[in-house]
Amino acid sequence: MIQNITKSDIMILTGYSTTQAQNILRKAKDFMVSEGFVWYSNKRVSRVPIQAVEAILGYKLDTENVIIDDVSTGTAL
Repeated sequence: MIQNITKSDIMILTGYSTTQAQNILRKAKDFMVSEGFVWYSNKRVSRVPIQAVEAILGYKLDTENVIIDDVSTGTAL
């Protein structure tokens, strides 16, 4: 499972434009700082935990690795 997500990952997984993905990434970084992870206040940090993005969007992101895990356990259709 993907643990960290970048702007381009957000664009691929959600279909949002570059500007929208950048705004989501900024909000996720602000969320992480509010949770006490001050490292994310650095402007050069371009990855955030996928859970932070999911908290901003309000829904779970379906990543390719999750599908691969389902296939390896035999639960995929």
